[in-house]
Amino acid sequence: MEDFSAISTFVRVVEAKSFAAAATQLGMTPSGVSRAVARLETQLGARLLFRSTRSLRLTDDGASFHARCKEILADLAEATEAMGHARSRPVGKLRVAAHSAIGRAALIPNLAEFEQRYPDIRLELAMCDYHFDLNEEGYDCAIRMGELADSNLIARKLGYFNNVLCASPEYLRKHGAPRSIEDLKQHRAINYVYPNTGKPYQWQFDTPSGRVALDIDAHMLINDGESVIQAAVAGLGIIQIAHCLAASALAKGQLEIVMTDTISTGSPVWIVYPQKRHLSARVQAFIEWVNELFQRTSEPQCRITARIKAEKAERGERLAAIA
Repeated sequence: MEDFSAISTFVRVVEAKSFAAAATQLGMTPSGVSRAVARLETQLGARLLFRSTRSLRLTDDGASFHARCKEILADLAEATEAMGHARSRPVGKLRVAAHSAIGRAALIPNLAEFEQRYPDIRLELAMCDYHFDLNEEGYDCAIRMGELADSNLIARKLGYFNNVLCASPEYLRKHGAPRSIEDLKQHRAINYVYPNTGKPYQWQFDTPSGRVALDIDAHMLINDGESVIQAAVAGLGIIQIAHCLAASALAKGQLEIVMTDTISTGSPVWIVYPQKRHLSARVQAFIEWVNELFQRTSEPQCRITARIKAEKAERGERLAAIA
């Protein structure tokens, strides 16, 4: 194959669905486009397209060749972009799919920071609670939760959901704060109910004697995670929620964490993306940023402080034993 020009022309013809449209996009004459495709067919020894005055469609060989050519040209473009943007700022469209709860509560409140850091990236964010083929739909990466099924995607763990009990300052002023799991029976609880099953979320607690799972007799059930948070902010009751989802409301003082000694570790959170030899600069930038975001927001400060205190105490005990 002498160069990529004939291949690029063939791919453009398929995408444009006509020789004339492809010629306009490429700045060529229709006859020049037709000759380039014919030359390619001669070199390959195979017919790629069925041509008629009204339609244009791929042969079986053409369909297979087109799919492979798209991958090759995409790899070439990404390699070129990676080389160029290694010395400049990431630019272009970035298509990201995210679980709706994570997108609304964790990503969107922090996107101003991402845009300030990478002003030349145009983000297209899709909220989606089911898994789909990223390659087929043309998405660069996705943020998913829970255990992942086997796939050809690369998966990078961002962290875990740390489940916290929260209530608004107004609610706590009126009703006080629960101090134990038993105390929760005396409080108004708001709980998430899974939309697909109608089953309420089972609250989880880590205690000195192990993990405790509790079916909550909730005063209010809501089938949308962000609405659960908003109901708590409105002072309607206590919720259990992943810290990263409530981080924005906690930072603004709209919610407070209670029963900090029962914070539990929940489902893992991942960022997944297709296997490619060259990852574009904008995808790399987003992966790095979202990893930083989850490192900041997934673990409550009270837990971090408690761990630091425990580590200091352990070091002090070791030093005392040595002395």
